Amino acid sequence: MVNQIYRLEISQIDSPLIHRFHEYWRVKLAAPNVLPLRADFDPAELRELLPNLVIIDVEREPLRFRYRLVGTRVVDFNGLEFTGRYLGTIGWQEEHQLVKVCADATASGTPLLGFYSWTLRNGAIGKCEFGVFPFSEDGQTAAQIFGIEDYDFPRDHGGSRQRP
Repeated sequence: MVNQIYRLEISQIDSPLIHRFHEYWRVKLAAPNVLPLRADFDPAELRELLPNLVIIDVEREPLRFRYRLVGTRVVDFNGLEFTGRYLGTIGWQEEHQLVKVCADATASGTPLLGFYSWTLRNGAIGKCEFGVFPFSEDGQTAAQIFGIEDYDFPRDHGGSRQRP
């Protein structure tokens, strides 16, 4: 069973990984109201974050999101390699909410951060803090979304921190 995806402000996020990527994205902003360019992303600058990253291509007409790259930590935690698949076709209970998060980040051109939990196959509760960050090819239109998930620092939405 999936709980609601809760949208959070950066001040509510515990994950140092998400804070690190958020700051990186902000540094890459060339000017207000201009998205960071995909060409300016350098994986060598964030080597420690790569296992927790996903890169999602934004397709338009119709608006769809295809996983271009899925980090090893994300694959391991999900027990599924979903590179090349479209969000909304994988079969996760929370997918419709994740599509909405990606659509909102694409439309607004701003990062969206949050928390969600779900029931794992073994009956335990999985918890994840996440961020999605739009990147552009022209500075104006989101062409890719970089997502980062951290399964090590989430707290319950009610506020009590519980590590897995």
